[in-house]
Amino acid sequence: MDSRLFLTLLLFFVCIASTLSLSPKRKLNFRRRLLINGRPWHGLKPSKHVFTPESKDGAPKAQWFYQKVDHVGSANTDYYWQRYWNNSNFYKPGGPAFLMIGGESAQTAWWVEDETLQWLKLAKQHNAITFLLEHRFYGSTQPTNGDMSTDSLEYLSSEQAIEDVAYFIRSMNSKLNLTSAKWIVFGGSYAGALAAWARAKHPDIIYGAVASSAPVQPVVDFTGYLEVIEDGLNNYNPECGSSLHQGLLATYNLIGNPSGRQQLFKGFQLCEYIDYANKEQISYFFLDLIGLYMTVVQYSGDNVLNYNTNVNIPSICAYHLQRNKTDLQKLQEVNSFFMQFYQESCLDVNYESYIAYLQEANDDKAWVYQTCNEFGYYQSTTSTKANQFYGNVLPVDWFIRQCELIYGSKFANGSVYNNVDKTNSIYHGKAGYNATRVVLPNGTNDPWHLPAILTSPNNESYAIVIQGTSHVADVYPDAASDPLAVKQARIEIAQHVKDWLKN
Repeated sequence: MDSRLFLTLLLFFVCIASTLSLSPKRKLNFRRRLLINGRPWHGLKPSKHVFTPESKDGAPKAQWFYQKVDHVGSANTDYYWQRYWNNSNFYKPGGPAFLMIGGESAQTAWWVEDETLQWLKLAKQHNAITFLLEHRFYGSTQPTNGDMSTDSLEYLSSEQAIEDVAYFIRSMNSKLNLTSAKWIVFGGSYAGALAAWARAKHPDIIYGAVASSAPVQPVVDFTGYLEVIEDGLNNYNPECGSSLHQGLLATYNLIGNPSGRQQLFKGFQLCEYIDYANKEQISYFFLDLIGLYMTVVQYSGDNVLNYNTNVNIPSICAYHLQRNKTDLQKLQEVNSFFMQFYQESCLDVNYESYIAYLQEANDDKAWVYQTCNEFGYYQSTTSTKANQFYGNVLPVDWFIRQCELIYGSKFANGSVYNNVDKTNSIYHGKAGYNATRVVLPNGTNDPWHLPAILTSPNNESYAIVIQGTSHVADVYPDAASDPLAVKQARIEIAQHVKDWLKN
């Protein structure tokens, strides 16, 4: 073979291999950088051990429960294996049963293993048996054996998940002779809403609920979300918020000309050039950037992962408070920090690849389906305040169009709005919620407090507003740096649970 031909073929195959080896990295970038419809790569309620199914030797092992595929209809009579964990180390006969409801991510044994978690402290105090139940279509709990086509996702809904909880409780009562136990359900974020709704739907078998950061008022255009992000930065230091605003404005102004796009390509280390004619790509690029601040403010100070160390408001604002640098340079430095943090070789701005990723079977696809089919919660810039701060770079229609692109014609012609209206008719939203024996903690720095219940609905349920704290902050282990407000909230939650069980 001619040596030049050999070298040409060798170079060709090396390029192909390099392309294939980059594919997993690009997929990882999708999950780890972006908040996809409010959901970070680890799910809305992060676990300390995200990637390890069992955190250490001796941890409770995953078990499997034979669950109904369809509780709502009658056509499908199949069953599937639902993953759960159980810890009976604290249990004494006659004690209560505590159930942590899993949300929109794979679950791990950590939630029933780490005795510094608040709910396990309560379990130990009250001699409770504890369970963690993984949500259908997330992690290893797959009712249709990994088939996540639109037809199969018909069985993914909050209604089905709530009935999974009820069926699980009844079955455990029978299997473990817990019929006299008082069941208290726990959950955070979406799973917090499930806990609140499950108590309302099944008061006969669920005695009480602790529903942390529970967004019980679905809304299509969740404009308030990004307004809270802005407020969180400004409340820390107005210069921080102003610098981000100016950096985003400078970025937007550069997109309009070729030399500006060249500057953005280099400054943000993009994987490809921005196409000025591709409005979908431009919105995706701004989600890349704004999403970093969404993650930071949503979890700043939480005692899990890096949110109490270097991924928080003070750490990120330190970049924006530097002197002798432009606001654009400061924004680019924040981007560079996260590129190193997530081990990104370049910043992916390919919108078509993003949609292709969401068309694959994964937890993100399941969550986006739930937003299209039930909740909305789209973090748009269409409000006057958000538009002025960010620019209208994330219009609500940009999110809605993805529903049809990913799941097909089922989500055409305004169906997303109808779906959210239906959800609110089922659960009655914030104003109509009136279940008893429910605790509803929310942090004021958390954007998800807006669709949550902030005023006690009756004299037997308790809204706790935690000043200056972030998403599900009350569920994590104690730290010396905890604000007084979150310490007090944990005491209040513990007292309500104690009163329920004492009575």
